[in-house]
Amino acid sequence: MIDLRLFRYFVAVAEELHFGRAAERVGIAQPPLSQQIQLLERQLGVRLFDRTNRKVELTNAGAVFLTEARIALATADHAIEETRRAGRGQVGRLAIGMVGSITYQEMIPEVIHRFRDLFADVAIQLQECSTPQQIEAIRRGELQIGFVRPPVSDHVVTLETVMSEAMVIALPSSHRFAARKQIAIKELADEPWITLPPGLGLGFYDQVMSLCAKAGFQPSLSQVAVQMHTMLSLVAGGLGVTVVPESVRFADRKGISYVAISGATPPVETAAAYLTSNRSPILSNFLKILRSVSIERSSEPLHFGN
Repeated sequence: MIDLRLFRYFVAVAEELHFGRAAERVGIAQPPLSQQIQLLERQLGVRLFDRTNRKVELTNAGAVFLTEARIALATADHAIEETRRAGRGQVGRLAIGMVGSITYQEMIPEVIHRFRDLFADVAIQLQECSTPQQIEAIRRGELQIGFVRPPVSDHVVTLETVMSEAMVIALPSSHRFAARKQIAIKELADEPWITLPPGLGLGFYDQVMSLCAKAGFQPSLSQVAVQMHTMLSLVAGGLGVTVVPESVRFADRKGISYVAISGATPPVETAAAYLTSNRSPILSNFLKILRSVSIERSSEPLHFGN
């Protein structure tokens, strides 16, 4: 293998056609430069330059090697730069998971938009899946980060809360309570309810069931949907009521009214989940932007309205 430095020394001499100027250009003394060119010629087995006391000229072999040396150096420089960019998290791939209800939030699209502006050469792949599915995909390395609904109990996964929002009631616009400003949960005890499956909703499902239990009833589940948008379609169709995170109202689905819950209710949290051991610079860059946006938005709470 020929040292790339010899390529650089050769190109300098070939372009300057003067060993003194070439030596100054590459930052070494003239005698060592001459020795390096001689070494290169021995390794190649050809003469690259015709030298006289008055001038230096490329041989035919030297002219061919100049073209190839420039290509080799450009390729090497590109490889080095791309490797450095990868080390800075500027190129590569970022696979992001999220539960369906989070897709209605404004914060996540803003984070992704800012990230793409700064790191346009990082390919982003979005995947909608449940919290348990995301945790498994993160463990397998299929996702680098997921947006989930806590709680998550996994000792190899770090969880960072990035957003908290209120729970609100979603009911058909034709419902007798649709024009109300607030509704007590207990007023919905006799209503048909629409929910996520217990094993899919995890923390959010448990929150809704706990809210009803504290109000003194167990909801009558008329419909179970695996996606938040399906739940909303069922509500809009008049098949029942449900509780959703407040950001869902940004879906602007016709036929649905959103009403605040009276009294204190626990917030719905959105958390970023990722492998604790993941040292990817791409993930690090994404988390920096995520934390920044989260802090900005923490001082701008959602304002409820229909």
